Amino acid sequence: MTGTNSPAGIIEAVRKRPGMYVGDTGVYGLHHLVYFLLDAVFSEARRGECGDFSLEAGVDGSISLFSTSRIVPPGELVGMAVGHAFYMQPETYDWGWSNSVPVALALSSRYQVDLWSEGRQWCLLGEQGRPVDEPQEVTPAEPLPIEASRGMRIRVVPDATIFDKPAFDTEMLSRRCQELTTLAPGLRARFTDHRTGQHALLYYPRGLTQWLEERIQGLPRVHPEPLSFDVQWEGLRVRCTLQWCEVDGSVWSYANTVRTRRQGVHVDGVFLALRGALSELSGERVPVFSRPRLERGLMAIISADGPEERMSFKGPTKDLLATEGLKWAVRRLLRPVLVEALREHPLTPWLLEQGRVPRRRASP
Repeated sequence: MTGTNSPAGIIEAVRKRPGMYVGDTGVYGLHHLVYFLLDAVFSEARRGECGDFSLEAGVDGSISLFSTSRIVPPGELVGMAVGHAFYMQPETYDWGWSNSVPVALALSSRYQVDLWSEGRQWCLLGEQGRPVDEPQEVTPAEPLPIEASRGMRIRVVPDATIFDKPAFDTEMLSRRCQELTTLAPGLRARFTDHRTGQHALLYYPRGLTQWLEERIQGLPRVHPEPLSFDVQWEGLRVRCTLQWCEVDGSVWSYANTVRTRRQGVHVDGVFLALRGALSELSGERVPVFSRPRLERGLMAIISADGPEERMSFKGPTKDLLATEGLKWAVRRLLRPVLVEALREHPLTPWLLEQGRVPRRRASP
């Protein structure tokens, strides 16, 4: 098979135009190479196929990711590495790693992929994105990096002829691991930077609520505990955790693992539901309550997750989620839940006062 749809053609295309796949060849693109792999971990965790992963930054400039997710059969390992999934139909190749692995491998100077299954281990080596041989069984098999019955480890050394400065940032990698473990509650992560000796175990079984509590630790609060909600609509799930504090507010929003810095329809829906709930509880019209006033002092995390094809964004970047119908669905589903949660809540009088738009004085 020849051309860009052939394995060799895919590797060549990725190496020739890396910015099309990871954004650029600077700091952003280098770390996006890792985020690409971690996104696959998130997808596998969402479907119940992964419970643990580890990420290690090596002293040689390498990055190593091990995951307990599904694995391909050893005989298909080369096909995965060179990008067969790029031109296979989704219904015949639905593995979560099918697009991320070949991009990461193509942009490496050298790589190693290890598979463990049923007490056996296989290893595939490659250079400049291309396998140097068929996968070989390793005997005796090494212990798995994490106690499990199966798993895969991908170790890549980013190609210094492609990336401007192929040195990973500890804080960026650690923060990304933290985001994944909160956005996929129950997922456990181990992050190690062998260059600095930093080691972290990350586990957030209560998800966004636990993460928000960590972020607001020590801040003066209007109410003791965050308010947390979860609604689902047509395969999409929107979760939010809300805490009003006596400080300037901040709202963090996500669409799957993407930080939507301009927020989007999932956030709009939450505020519409909140204004509607306050209207019902007070007997006043919805326009009486203003979103900017309700955002004062609000520390919140709001996430939407679902199939990638449902995550529609506005504009050339992924800063603003624009999935059609989601805003109104969140408003409809969340409003009655908020009404019940706030009906006897000690926060409600404060919210009614805080969110109400001051009445204009009549002209003399």
